[in-house]
Amino acid sequence: MDLTFWISLISAVLALMAIILVALVLKGQGRDREQLRALARRPAPSPSRATARTGDGTTGGADDAEEPDAEKDRSANRLRRVAVVVNPSKFKDIDVFQDRVREAVERIEGADVRFYETTIDDPGRGQAEQAVADGADLVMAAGGDGTVRLVASVLAGSDTRMGIIPAGTGNLLARNVGIPLEDPSAAMIAALTGQDHAVDVGWLRVGDSPSAAFSAERKIFLVIAGLGADAEMIGNTDEGMKKRIGWIAYIFGGLRALMGRSTDVVVELPDETRHAHKARTVLLGNVGKLPGGLVLMPDATIDNGRLEVVVAGWRGAAGFSQVATQVLNPNYRPPRFGPRISTMERYLTAGVRVTTAKPQMVQLDGDTDREATHIVATVDPGALRLRVPQDSDLIQDAADGTGA
Repeated sequence: MDLTFWISLISAVLALMAIILVALVLKGQGRDREQLRALARRPAPSPSRATARTGDGTTGGADDAEEPDAEKDRSANRLRRVAVVVNPSKFKDIDVFQDRVREAVERIEGADVRFYETTIDDPGRGQAEQAVADGADLVMAAGGDGTVRLVASVLAGSDTRMGIIPAGTGNLLARNVGIPLEDPSAAMIAALTGQDHAVDVGWLRVGDSPSAAFSAERKIFLVIAGLGADAEMIGNTDEGMKKRIGWIAYIFGGLRALMGRSTDVVVELPDETRHAHKARTVLLGNVGKLPGGLVLMPDATIDNGRLEVVVAGWRGAAGFSQVATQVLNPNYRPPRFGPRISTMERYLTAGVRVTTAKPQMVQLDGDTDREATHIVATVDPGALRLRVPQDSDLIQDAADGTGA
Protein backbone atom coordinates (compact mmCIF):
# COMPACT_ATOMS: atom_id res chain seq x y z
CA MET A 1 0.00 0.00 0.00
CA ASP A 2 1.41 3.38 -0.95
CA LEU A 3 1.55 6.58 1.11
CA THR A 4 -1.49 8.05 -0.65
CA PHE A 5 -3.67 5.22 0.67
CA TRP A 6 -2.58 5.75 4.26
CA ILE A 7 -3.06 9.52 4.04
CA SER A 8 -6.58 9.03 2.68
CA LEU A 9 -7.41 6.48 5.38
CA ILE A 10 -6.16 8.68 8.22
CA SER A 11 -8.03 11.68 6.79
CA ALA A 12 -11.27 9.71 6.65
CA VAL A 13 -10.85 8.57 10.28
CA LEU A 14 -10.19 12.13 11.45
CA ALA A 15 -13.23 13.36 9.55
CA LEU A 16 -15.43 10.70 11.17
CA MET A 17 -14.13 11.66 14.63
CA ALA A 18 -14.98 15.30 13.96
CA ILE A 19 -18.51 14.36 12.86
CA ILE A 20 -19.00 12.40 16.09
CA LEU A 21 -17.92 15.44 18.15
CA VAL A 22 -20.44 17.63 16.35
CA ALA A 23 -23.09 14.94 16.73
CA LEU A 24 -22.59 14.92 20.49
CA VAL A 25 -23.16 18.68 20.57
CA LEU A 26 -26.34 18.38 18.52
CA LYS A 27 -27.72 15.38 20.37
CA GLY A 28 -29.72 17.30 22.94
CA GLN A 29 -30.67 20.15 20.60
CA GLY A 30 -32.16 17.94 17.90
CA ARG A 31 -33.92 15.76 20.49
CA ASP A 32 -35.93 18.71 21.86
CA ARG A 33 -38.31 18.73 18.90
CA GLU A 34 -38.81 14.96 19.05
CA GLN A 35 -39.60 15.09 22.76
CA LEU A 36 -42.04 17.95 22.34
CA ARG A 37 -43.97 15.94 19.77
CA ALA A 38 -44.40 13.23 22.38
CA LEU A 39 -46.12 15.79 24.58
CA ALA A 40 -48.93 16.28 22.06
CA ARG A 41 -50.89 13.56 23.86
CA ARG A 42 -50.33 15.18 27.27
CA PRO A 43 -52.58 18.11 28.24
CA ALA A 44 -50.62 21.17 29.31
CA PRO A 45 -51.80 24.27 31.14
CA SER A 46 -52.49 27.39 29.11
CA PRO A 47 -49.96 30.21 29.67
CA SER A 48 -52.81 32.50 30.58
CA ARG A 49 -53.82 30.09 33.36
CA ALA A 50 -50.35 29.22 34.65
CA THR A 51 -50.34 27.69 38.12
CA ALA A 52 -48.53 29.21 41.05
CA ARG A 53 -47.78 26.97 44.02
CA THR A 54 -47.14 28.77 47.26
CA GLY A 55 -45.34 27.67 50.38
CA ASP A 56 -48.52 26.36 52.07
CA GLY A 57 -49.23 24.02 49.14
CA THR A 58 -52.16 26.01 47.78
CA THR A 59 -52.40 27.01 44.17
CA GLY A 60 -53.23 30.29 42.58
CA GLY A 61 -53.56 31.77 39.10
CA ALA A 62 -52.24 34.94 37.52
CA ASP A 63 -54.98 36.96 39.23
CA ASP A 64 -53.48 36.20 42.65
CA ALA A 65 -50.83 38.83 42.11
CA GLU A 66 -51.26 40.88 45.25
CA GLU A 67 -48.25 40.83 47.54
CA PRO A 68 -48.44 41.33 51.33
CA ASP A 69 -47.64 44.82 52.53
CA ALA A 70 -44.38 43.61 54.04
CA GLU A 71 -43.18 42.57 50.60
CA LYS A 72 -43.35 46.16 49.38
CA ASP A 73 -40.69 47.17 51.90
CA ARG A 74 -38.10 44.78 50.57
CA SER A 75 -35.02 45.96 48.79
CA ALA A 76 -35.40 46.59 45.07
CA ASN A 77 -32.55 44.14 44.49
CA ARG A 78 -34.45 41.24 46.06
CA LEU A 79 -36.88 39.06 44.14
CA ARG A 80 -40.59 38.91 44.88
CA ARG A 81 -41.75 36.65 42.05
CA VAL A 82 -39.81 33.98 40.16
CA ALA A 83 -41.25 32.48 36.99
CA VAL A 84 -40.00 29.19 35.56
CA VAL A 85 -40.74 28.52 31.88
CA VAL A 86 -40.19 24.78 31.73
CA ASN A 87 -40.09 22.25 28.90
CA PRO A 88 -41.65 19.27 30.74
CA SER A 89 -40.29 16.76 28.24
CA LYS A 90 -36.79 17.38 29.55
CA PHE A 91 -37.50 16.14 33.08
CA LYS A 92 -38.37 12.59 34.14
CA ASP A 93 -40.66 13.76 36.95
CA ILE A 94 -41.93 17.31 36.47
CA ASP A 95 -43.48 17.38 39.96
CA VAL A 96 -40.17 16.49 41.62
CA PHE A 97 -38.44 19.15 39.54
CA GLN A 98 -40.96 21.80 40.58
CA ASP A 99 -40.73 20.83 44.25
CA ARG A 100 -36.92 21.13 44.25
CA VAL A 101 -36.94 24.49 42.50
CA ARG A 102 -39.68 25.84 44.75
CA GLU A 103 -37.84 24.69 47.87
CA ALA A 104 -34.65 26.44 46.79
CA VAL A 105 -36.43 29.71 46.02
CA GLU A 106 -38.47 29.77 49.21
CA ARG A 107 -35.47 28.86 51.38
CA ILE A 108 -33.09 31.43 49.92
CA GLU A 109 -35.30 34.23 48.64
CA GLY A 110 -38.75 33.72 50.14
CA ALA A 111 -40.29 34.63 46.79
CA ASP A 112 -43.43 33.42 45.06
CA VAL A 113 -42.74 30.77 42.38
CA ARG A 114 -44.86 30.16 39.28
CA PHE A 115 -44.35 27.49 36.63
CA TYR A 116 -45.30 27.88 32.96
CA GLU A 117 -45.11 24.67 30.92
CA THR A 118 -44.23 24.85 27.24
CA THR A 119 -46.33 23.04 24.65
CA ILE A 120 -45.78 21.73 21.16
CA ASP A 121 -47.70 24.71 19.78
CA ASP A 122 -45.96 27.27 21.98
CA PRO A 123 -42.47 26.10 22.98
CA GLY A 124 -41.59 29.09 25.17
CA ARG A 125 -42.40 32.52 23.83
CA GLY A 126 -46.03 32.78 24.99
CA GLN A 127 -45.14 31.49 28.45
CA ALA A 128 -42.36 34.06 28.84
CA GLU A 129 -44.70 36.85 27.76
CA GLN A 130 -47.27 35.71 30.35
CA ALA A 131 -44.60 35.55 33.05
CA VAL A 132 -43.61 39.15 32.36
CA ALA A 133 -47.27 40.21 32.35
CA ASP A 134 -47.67 38.49 35.73
CA GLY A 135 -44.90 40.67 37.17
CA ALA A 136 -41.98 38.23 37.34
CA ASP A 137 -38.69 39.71 38.59
CA LEU A 138 -36.73 36.72 37.31
CA VAL A 139 -37.72 34.38 34.47
CA MET A 140 -35.93 31.03 34.46
CA ALA A 141 -35.73 29.04 31.22
CA ALA A 142 -35.72 25.35 32.14
CA GLY A 143 -34.96 23.20 29.12
CA GLY A 144 -32.59 22.97 26.18
CA ASP A 145 -31.09 25.68 24.01
CA GLY A 146 -34.35 26.02 22.07
CA THR A 147 -36.32 26.91 25.21
CA VAL A 148 -33.58 29.31 26.30
CA ARG A 149 -33.61 31.02 22.91
CA LEU A 150 -37.37 31.60 22.88
CA VAL A 151 -37.48 32.96 26.42
CA ALA A 152 -34.58 35.29 25.61
CA SER A 153 -36.43 36.57 22.55
CA VAL A 154 -39.06 38.01 24.90
CA LEU A 155 -36.73 39.34 27.59
CA ALA A 156 -34.05 40.90 25.36
CA GLY A 157 -34.20 44.67 25.62
CA SER A 158 -36.19 44.62 28.88
CA ASP A 159 -35.23 45.04 32.53
CA THR A 160 -36.52 41.60 33.48
CA ARG A 161 -33.78 39.23 34.62
CA MET A 162 -33.32 35.86 32.95
CA GLY A 163 -31.81 32.70 34.41
CA ILE A 164 -31.20 29.20 33.03
CA ILE A 165 -31.87 25.72 34.39
CA PRO A 166 -30.16 23.61 31.71
CA ALA A 167 -31.55 20.22 30.68
CA GLY A 168 -30.16 17.96 27.97
CA THR A 169 -26.69 17.54 26.52
CA GLY A 170 -26.26 20.74 24.50
CA ASN A 171 -26.89 23.62 26.87
CA LEU A 172 -24.19 25.64 25.18
CA LEU A 173 -25.09 29.02 26.67
CA ALA A 174 -25.15 27.57 30.18
CA ARG A 175 -21.75 25.96 29.58
CA ASN A 176 -20.23 29.21 28.40
CA VAL A 177 -21.32 31.22 31.45
CA GLY A 178 -20.61 28.57 34.09
CA ILE A 179 -24.13 27.54 35.12
CA PRO A 180 -24.34 24.07 36.79
CA LEU A 181 -25.48 21.52 34.23
CA GLU A 182 -26.56 18.39 36.09
CA ASP A 183 -28.55 19.63 39.10
CA PRO A 184 -31.64 21.85 38.64
CA SER A 185 -31.51 22.91 42.30
CA ALA A 186 -27.88 23.99 41.93
CA ALA A 187 -28.73 25.98 38.80
CA MET A 188 -31.61 27.69 40.61
CA ILE A 189 -29.40 28.52 43.59
CA ALA A 190 -26.72 29.87 41.24
CA ALA A 191 -29.30 32.26 39.79
CA LEU A 192 -30.57 33.35 43.21
CA THR A 193 -27.09 34.00 44.60
CA GLY A 194 -25.51 35.17 41.35
CA GLN A 195 -25.12 38.54 39.69
CA ASP A 196 -26.83 40.22 36.78
CA HIS A 197 -24.62 40.51 33.71
CA ALA A 198 -25.53 42.29 30.49
CA VAL A 199 -24.90 39.85 27.63
CA ASP A 200 -25.16 40.23 23.87
CA VAL A 201 -27.77 38.62 21.66
CA GLY A 202 -27.58 38.02 17.93
CA TRP A 203 -30.40 38.72 15.49
CA LEU A 204 -30.73 37.02 12.12
CA ARG A 205 -32.85 37.83 9.09
CA VAL A 206 -32.99 35.52 6.07
CA GLY A 207 -34.41 35.74 2.54
CA ASP A 208 -34.02 34.94 -1.13
CA SER A 209 -32.89 38.45 -2.03
CA PRO A 210 -31.33 41.44 -0.26
CA SER A 211 -34.68 43.21 0.06
CA ALA A 212 -36.42 40.06 1.33
CA ALA A 213 -33.73 39.51 3.96
CA PHE A 214 -33.79 43.09 5.22
CA SER A 215 -37.60 43.07 5.49
CA ALA A 216 -37.85 39.60 7.09
CA GLU A 217 -38.74 39.03 10.72
CA ARG A 218 -35.62 38.99 12.84
CA LYS A 219 -34.93 35.88 14.91
CA ILE A 220 -32.75 35.67 17.96
CA PHE A 221 -29.74 33.45 18.55
CA LEU A 222 -27.58 33.26 21.66
CA VAL A 223 -25.02 30.61 20.75
CA ILE A 224 -24.31 29.90 17.08
CA ALA A 225 -26.28 30.49 13.90
CA GLY A 226 -25.14 29.29 10.52
CA LEU A 227 -25.90 28.16 7.02
CA GLY A 228 -24.68 25.31 4.89
CA ALA A 229 -23.23 22.04 6.13
CA ASP A 230 -23.94 22.52 9.85
CA ALA A 231 -27.63 23.18 9.19
CA GLU A 232 -27.76 20.31 6.68
CA MET A 233 -26.37 17.93 9.29
CA ILE A 234 -29.30 18.77 11.57
CA GLY A 235 -31.90 18.70 8.81
CA ASN A 236 -30.62 15.53 7.12
CA THR A 237 -30.86 13.36 10.20
CA ASP A 238 -33.76 10.91 9.82
CA GLU A 239 -36.25 10.99 12.70
CA GLY A 240 -36.96 7.26 12.43
CA MET A 241 -33.27 6.43 12.50
CA LYS A 242 -32.81 8.64 15.56
CA LYS A 243 -35.49 6.61 17.37
CA ARG A 244 -33.75 3.35 16.46
CA ILE A 245 -30.09 4.16 17.05
CA GLY A 246 -30.06 7.47 18.92
CA TRP A 247 -27.42 10.13 18.38
CA ILE A 248 -25.40 7.90 16.02
CA ALA A 249 -27.98 8.81 13.37
CA TYR A 250 -26.38 12.26 13.20
CA ILE A 251 -23.26 10.65 11.74
CA PHE A 252 -25.18 9.61 8.63
CA GLY A 253 -26.65 13.09 8.26
CA GLY A 254 -23.15 14.45 8.77
CA LEU A 255 -21.68 12.21 6.08
CA ARG A 256 -24.15 13.59 3.54
CA ALA A 257 -23.23 17.13 4.53
CA LEU A 258 -19.53 16.25 4.49
CA MET A 259 -19.58 15.11 0.88
CA GLY A 260 -21.47 18.16 -0.47
CA ARG A 261 -19.86 20.73 -2.70
CA SER A 262 -18.70 24.19 -1.70
CA THR A 263 -20.56 27.13 -3.16
CA ASP A 264 -19.68 30.75 -3.90
CA VAL A 265 -20.14 32.90 -0.81
CA VAL A 266 -19.67 36.65 -0.38
CA VAL A 267 -19.20 38.07 3.12
CA GLU A 268 -19.89 41.80 3.50
CA LEU A 269 -18.76 43.61 6.65
CA PRO A 270 -19.99 46.90 8.15
CA ASP A 271 -17.09 48.81 6.55
CA GLU A 272 -18.61 47.72 3.18
CA THR A 273 -15.66 45.50 2.30
CA ARG A 274 -16.62 42.28 0.52
CA HIS A 275 -14.81 38.97 0.74
CA ALA A 276 -15.37 36.14 -1.74
CA HIS A 277 -15.04 32.50 -0.66
CA LYS A 278 -15.74 28.96 -1.72
CA ALA A 279 -17.46 27.59 1.37
CA ARG A 280 -19.45 24.67 2.72
CA THR A 281 -20.54 26.42 5.90
CA VAL A 282 -20.69 29.88 7.47
CA LEU A 283 -20.96 30.04 11.26
CA LEU A 284 -21.90 33.11 13.32
CA GLY A 285 -20.77 32.71 16.92
CA ASN A 286 -21.95 34.66 19.94
CA VAL A 287 -20.14 32.16 22.19
CA GLY A 288 -17.44 29.72 21.18
CA LYS A 289 -17.09 26.94 23.76
CA LEU A 290 -18.46 23.44 22.99
CA PRO A 291 -18.79 20.39 25.28
CA GLY A 292 -15.57 18.69 26.29
CA GLY A 293 -13.67 21.97 26.46
CA LEU A 294 -13.52 22.27 22.67
CA VAL A 295 -13.30 25.92 21.62
CA LEU A 296 -14.75 26.40 18.16
CA MET A 297 -14.51 30.20 18.15
CA PRO A 298 -11.87 31.57 20.54
CA ASP A 299 -12.84 35.22 19.98
CA ALA A 300 -16.59 34.71 20.44
CA THR A 301 -17.45 36.02 23.90
CA ILE A 302 -20.95 36.91 24.96
CA ASP A 303 -20.23 40.43 26.16
CA ASN A 304 -17.85 41.90 23.59
CA GLY A 305 -20.45 43.31 21.20
CA ARG A 306 -19.11 41.22 18.32
CA LEU A 307 -19.82 38.01 16.43
CA GLU A 308 -17.06 35.69 15.33
CA VAL A 309 -17.74 34.61 11.74
CA VAL A 310 -16.12 31.40 10.50
CA VAL A 311 -16.20 30.65 6.77
CA ALA A 312 -15.01 27.12 6.03
CA GLY A 313 -14.73 25.15 2.81
CA TRP A 314 -13.37 21.70 1.99
CA ARG A 315 -13.22 19.00 -0.63
CA GLY A 316 -14.10 15.51 0.55
CA ALA A 317 -13.13 13.76 3.76
CA ALA A 318 -9.48 14.79 3.56
CA GLY A 319 -10.37 18.46 3.29
CA PHE A 320 -12.85 18.23 6.16
CA SER A 321 -10.24 16.53 8.32
CA GLN A 322 -7.98 19.56 7.81
CA VAL A 323 -10.77 21.91 8.91
CA ALA A 324 -11.49 19.72 11.95
CA THR A 325 -7.81 19.67 12.84
CA GLN A 326 -7.67 23.47 12.70
CA VAL A 327 -10.58 23.62 15.16
CA LEU A 328 -8.91 21.17 17.53
CA ASN A 329 -5.49 22.82 17.10
CA PRO A 330 -5.72 26.51 16.09
CA ASN A 331 -1.95 26.55 15.42
CA TYR A 332 -2.27 23.91 12.70
CA ARG A 333 -1.85 25.08 9.12
CA PRO A 334 -2.69 22.87 6.12
CA PRO A 335 0.30 21.78 4.02
CA ARG A 336 1.26 24.21 1.28
CA PHE A 337 2.29 21.53 -1.21
CA GLY A 338 -0.26 19.82 -3.45
CA PRO A 339 -3.80 20.98 -4.25
CA ARG A 340 -5.62 23.14 -1.72
CA ILE A 341 -8.48 21.08 -0.30
CA SER A 342 -9.64 23.26 2.61
CA THR A 343 -9.99 26.90 3.63
CA MET A 344 -10.97 28.64 6.85
CA GLU A 345 -11.30 32.37 7.39
CA ARG A 346 -12.44 34.21 10.51
CA TYR A 347 -13.89 37.69 11.05
CA LEU A 348 -14.80 39.53 14.25
CA THR A 349 -17.59 41.97 13.53
CA ALA A 350 -20.67 43.74 14.90
CA GLY A 351 -22.67 42.73 11.84
CA VAL A 352 -22.40 40.76 8.63
CA ARG A 353 -24.24 40.11 5.37
CA VAL A 354 -23.75 36.78 3.65
CA THR A 355 -24.79 36.00 0.08
CA THR A 356 -24.63 32.53 -1.45
CA ALA A 357 -24.89 31.47 -5.08
CA LYS A 358 -27.29 28.65 -4.20
CA PRO A 359 -29.93 28.37 -1.45
CA GLN A 360 -28.48 26.99 1.79
CA MET A 361 -30.22 25.64 4.89
CA VAL A 362 -30.10 27.98 7.91
CA GLN A 363 -30.05 27.08 11.60
CA LEU A 364 -30.23 29.08 14.84
CA ASP A 365 -28.86 27.48 18.01
CA GLY A 366 -29.50 24.00 16.60
CA ASP A 367 -33.00 24.63 15.23
CA THR A 368 -33.28 24.49 11.44
CA ASP A 369 -35.10 27.45 9.90
CA ARG A 370 -35.34 27.49 6.08
CA GLU A 371 -33.21 27.69 2.95
CA ALA A 372 -31.97 31.12 1.92
CA THR A 373 -29.44 32.84 -0.29
CA HIS A 374 -29.12 35.99 1.85
CA ILE A 375 -28.69 36.40 5.59
CA VAL A 376 -28.19 39.54 7.64
CA ALA A 377 -26.85 39.23 11.19
CA THR A 378 -26.39 41.92 13.82
CA VAL A 379 -25.44 42.06 17.50
CA ASP A 380 -27.49 43.76 20.19
CA PRO A 381 -24.81 44.50 22.83
CA GLY A 382 -25.78 43.94 26.45
CA ALA A 383 -29.45 43.46 25.55
CA LEU A 384 -30.14 40.56 27.91
CA ARG A 385 -29.96 40.82 31.72
CA LEU A 386 -28.68 37.34 32.53
CA ARG A 387 -28.18 35.92 36.03
CA VAL A 388 -24.80 34.16 36.17
CA PRO A 389 -22.99 32.43 39.06
CA GLN A 390 -20.70 34.45 41.30
CA ASP A 391 -17.72 32.39 40.14
CA SER A 392 -18.53 32.76 36.44
CA ASP A 393 -15.63 33.85 34.24
CA LEU A 394 -17.84 36.75 33.11
CA ILE A 395 -17.95 38.15 36.64
CA GLN A 396 -14.26 37.50 37.25
CA ASP A 397 -13.25 39.18 33.98
CA ALA A 398 -15.42 42.19 34.77
CA ALA A 399 -13.83 42.47 38.22
CA ASP A 400 -10.34 42.21 36.73
CA GLY A 401 -11.13 44.76 34.04
CA THR A 402 -10.48 42.23 31.27
CA GLY A 403 -14.07 41.85 30.11
CA ALA A 404 -15.68 43.72 27.24
